Amino acid sequence: MSSMDSMRLQAAIRLIRQCKTTEEERSSVKIISAQLRKGFADAKPYIRVRYMLILLYIRMLGYPTEFAHMEVLKLLSQSDFSGIRIGYLSLQLLFNEDHELLTLVENRMLAHLSINGSCQSNSYEQLCLIGISLNASANIASEDMCRDLLDSILRLFQNSPQQLRSKAALAALRVVRKVPDQAGYILEHCTDLFDGNNESLMCVLTLVIECLQSDAGANMIGTFRKHAMGAVRVLKGLVLSSRITEEDVSGITDPFLQAKLLHFMRIIGAGSEVTSEALNDVLAQVITNTDATHNVGSAVLYECVRTINAIESDGGLRTLAVNTISRFLSSVKDNNLRFVGLQTLLTYSSKDFDAVVQHQAIILECLRDTDLSIRRRALDLTVTLITANNVRLLVPDLIAYMSLCSEEMKSDVARHICDVIDTHYPSEMWRVDYSIRFLKVAKQFAPLDFARRLLVVLLSQTKDVQTRAVEALWEEASCPFDGRHHARKAFLMVALWCIGEYVELLLDAVKGLTGADVATCLSSLTTNTTFTLIKQYGLTALMKVATKCPDAKPQAMATFASNMTSMDCELQQRACEYTSLLVDFPQEAVFSFSQMPAIAPKTEAVKPVEVVTLTEMQLLQETTNILDDLFNFDGASKPALPPPTRDSSSTMVALSSQAGSLFSACCDAPPVSQRAPSNANTFDDLFGNSNAVSVPAACESPPVADTSIKSEVASPKGSRGVTGVCAFNCSDFKVLLSGRMEGSIIFADLVVQSNLNEAVEQLSFSVATLRMCTVEVAPLPSTMMPYGVATQQLKVDNTQNTANPRTLTLRVRISYAVHGAPREQMFEVSQTL
Repeated sequence: MSSMDSMRLQAAIRLIRQCKTTEEERSSVKIISAQLRKGFADAKPYIRVRYMLILLYIRMLGYPTEFAHMEVLKLLSQSDFSGIRIGYLSLQLLFNEDHELLTLVENRMLAHLSINGSCQSNSYEQLCLIGISLNASANIASEDMCRDLLDSILRLFQNSPQQLRSKAALAALRVVRKVPDQAGYILEHCTDLFDGNNESLMCVLTLVIECLQSDAGANMIGTFRKHAMGAVRVLKGLVLSSRITEEDVSGITDPFLQAKLLHFMRIIGAGSEVTSEALNDVLAQVITNTDATHNVGSAVLYECVRTINAIESDGGLRTLAVNTISRFLSSVKDNNLRFVGLQTLLTYSSKDFDAVVQHQAIILECLRDTDLSIRRRALDLTVTLITANNVRLLVPDLIAYMSLCSEEMKSDVARHICDVIDTHYPSEMWRVDYSIRFLKVAKQFAPLDFARRLLVVLLSQTKDVQTRAVEALWEEASCPFDGRHHARKAFLMVALWCIGEYVELLLDAVKGLTGADVATCLSSLTTNTTFTLIKQYGLTALMKVATKCPDAKPQAMATFASNMTSMDCELQQRACEYTSLLVDFPQEAVFSFSQMPAIAPKTEAVKPVEVVTLTEMQLLQETTNILDDLFNFDGASKPALPPPTRDSSSTMVALSSQAGSLFSACCDAPPVSQRAPSNANTFDDLFGNSNAVSVPAACESPPVADTSIKSEVASPKGSRGVTGVCAFNCSDFKVLLSGRMEGSIIFADLVVQSNLNEAVEQLSFSVATLRMCTVEVAPLPSTMMPYGVATQQLKVDNTQNTANPRTLTLRVRISYAVHGAPREQMFEVSQTL
């Protein structure tokens, strides 16, 4: 390249494309870039435009062009239109919204946007200049630029020809996405939405939809519902139009504008019955008059169906929409159409379940489609349609499909079948039968959690159900060990456990079967499987069979012997222990491996804590006992007790009703029954629930004991001597309090001496103290009182109680059970050491 001034874009392209290798191309680009860098320094304006075109081509090839960024600014500052046009083109290709030099362009863009686009005297070049400036704003404007350019963009949006109005709408769309809080301000300038022709309507609708979907513009949806009739008028004109225009696609008049109108209707019609009523007729016309033989018509129908589902449409229109979208599933040529149809029906199933169920047959056919995504979506839809009424029909089809589907689908199918069986089973017998059928087919895809739940279910079933289950499992497990069993981890776990647990039922159900035959089968499964978990289940099953069937003992002993040298510690330990039990402790083995009882369902261990809000009068009340404030106690039903000192009273505050903040530490308490409220000395629930009370107490004692801590009390018969003050006494037990101080720390013991001849069980303590203090409750050695005495150790930090540092103030709740019946006692103690 001898002279850079004579170089044009065509010549540069030809020079670069003549290169044979990548190295030659890099060399040529470096030479051209160097000459461009040198030529930009003192080139004339028209030559600078020519250089910039070459530079853009180099940029398109992927080579660096950062050295020419300032030249873009110079082009935008030229007076001739050709330079400004190439400058805006370079700006959009070489810059992005995060570029630091972009702020230097903002003034030039403001100047170009400030030209009055509605003035008739403006030349064509000025209108084009406004247009390319709007294009640049819509493509690369940053957040700060959007805020600065917004007023100019909205002015052009309202007072410009249709061509500039469309570009201004797209620029405002960029502003909404970068500055969402301006959506409401932009919507205020979109009042004449359906006035005039449709030339710029699509861009304007795009802007309005984006604004209405933002958080800042959502509150203006009600304002735009008044445009419903305008949207109906425009859409009806498009649907019923017989003219052929340049916007037509495959016989559909302007399908893109129809889709935008339907989207706009979907937004304004949601949640408004009045607006939805105005839209129903035109939506029905769209469905009946749109040809769905081409993708364009299908796209319009899809948007129409989505709109019908979103608004408050009537039942007949919804049924028509479901029938329309179900025809998509019959499309053999277009898999995308079938996928969209399945997804839409899946969305519709939550609103119009009965209409979707009518197309169940064609949905099941989609399960056999060759496309994996369609099969997954059809599976999700099929599972959604399962109810207690059709579960007997669909679950067998799903289990059959499990054996036919591809490997990548089986995990999803197995997960859905497990959920359906666990949640929609019509009877316990059906649940057990189809769980076993599923385990046979699912192989390695059956989850172990499902198998464990099945075992829990079997424990609570009748003998007939258990016999039927173990017989079905034996029929499959007794087959010779082959490749099927190698993958059936969940099935083998259930089979081994059930055969071992219900071997007596199995021997009664299968004629000619002996315990030795069962032991041989279990030994084969245990020996041949590769799963350690199954080996463990197999050893336990053999032990159960050996204790119930004497003829199975030799085979079981042989299997145990082979596992005594296993490299797995668990297997070795089980084999040794089971062998020792069978040989040395046969009677204990029979008792230990007898049939398991049914497992009780899980119940709440502790009653849920309720949130209690205190009124201002309750917080400011001074005549109430200070300890009642700790538990939100209403002093109106009980005379207040005088506090030890006025300073102590002022420092008492109400504790939170939450258990975590109510107690500094507490032992877990069993569930407590309810009791009728007493007229006097009625305490609120310790956890802040004013309505929950406990079983009747044997007797009630004075709530506060205020005697010397050094007094001694004689120990009851059969118990060791304990010194302390009697803090509480009733017919069930007596509570003695003793303690000592070490600095500001109080170490206290609550000794419970039972007065009952029966054993006290489920004993637990809940202790509360002042908020300024903290209490640590040591765990009880045992929740039973076999000798009639239990001691609860406490550690109270009284450092913050500066007014009465030697005063121990507690509220104690003792929960226990006698003969399984829960009881509860509560008392207060305020003791000075």
